[in-house]
Amino acid sequence: MASNMNLREQLKRNKTVRGRRWVVKRDNNQNITEVKMIYNPAEYITYKNSKPMMGDMHLLKILEREHLKNL
Repeated sequence: MASNMNLREQLKRNKTVRGRRWVVKRDNNQNITEVKMIYNPAEYITYKNSKPMMGDMHLLKILEREHLKNL
């Protein structure tokens, strides 16, 4: 039986990983369209169009806020 766990549930259940960074992409209506994990933050930050990165706990807060907004 396959589990249908989303990223928000995974972050809540598992411990945070120090140094793991995420980027959130949004559409014109400020809805989340994509969440990407950044594997090499030191390299990513040098890119011209890099977006602000966040850690696990910050991402979890954003995903919780979005979840409550969509209830």
